[in-house]
Formats: sequence, C-alpha cells, structure tokens
Amino acid sequence: MEPNTLAGLLKDEYIMLQTLYEDMDSKGLTIKNWAITVALAVIGASILNDEKNLLWLAFAASFVFWYLEGYWRGLSHFFAVRIQNIEAALRNGTWEKEVPLQVYSTWTEEYKTEKYQTVKHMLKPATFLPHVLIPVFILVIYSAF
Repeated sequence: MEPNTLAGLLKDEYIMLQTLYEDMDSKGLTIKNWAITVALAVIGASILNDEKNLLWLAFAASFVFWYLEGYWRGLSHFFAVRIQNIEAALRNGTWEKEVPLQVYSTWTEEYKTEKYQTVKHMLKPATFLPHVLIPVFILVIYSAF
C-alpha cells in the first residue's frame, strides 16, 4: 500500500476511534446524571408520600446504573486497545507496517484474552462515584425515616 494512503487510513481510523472513545465517555457521564436524577426523584417521592419502602427502588436502581456504566466503560476498553496500537506504531516509527482499519479484529482478539471488563471498570473510582454514594445516602435516609 502506498505510504500516503496508509497514513491517511491510519489517521482516519485514529480520529474515528478517538471520537468514539470520547462519545462513550460522554455516555458514562449521562448514565451518572440519570442515576442521580432517578435517585433524587424516588427519594423525593418517598419523602412526600411518607413511603419509606420506596427508597429500596432507588437503592436497586443505583446498582443497575452502576452496572450499566461499568459495562459501557468496559466496552470502551476494547476500542482503546486499537487506539494504543496506532499510537505505538506512530511513536515507534513502525506505522508503515501497521495494517489500517482493524477495529473489529483488534476488538475480537482483545475480547478473547480479556473477556468482559464490566466488573473491573465498576471498581474504578471514575466509575463507582456517585453510584456507591447513592445507596449510602439512601440508607442514611432510610434509617432516619
């Protein structure tokens, strides 16, 4: 493949992957926003209706949102591997040997060795906040009810 064509394809692939990765990060923030919104809505409804057991719904929802964010961020891991491959090839000067447009094959190979990344990403500080604080807050309210 002609070096200019190869360089253009790698650049396009890299830009596409960076955009995708940033979009996935943005969706992680959206999940956090929904978790907080749902928790506050259910807590408010529980207090207004004097229904203590309604807090368990917010408690359960917080874990669902935490899992969802961990799953979403776990998926982004597989795209990050290809980003790292392209960056390494550029950094090491071996970009002419890098085969362009390998997102799916890189994703599949990484998945075979790493499997799901959900739990790993659930335990990262960037993911578990605010999801861990919401149930703690709910338990405090529940015990004060």
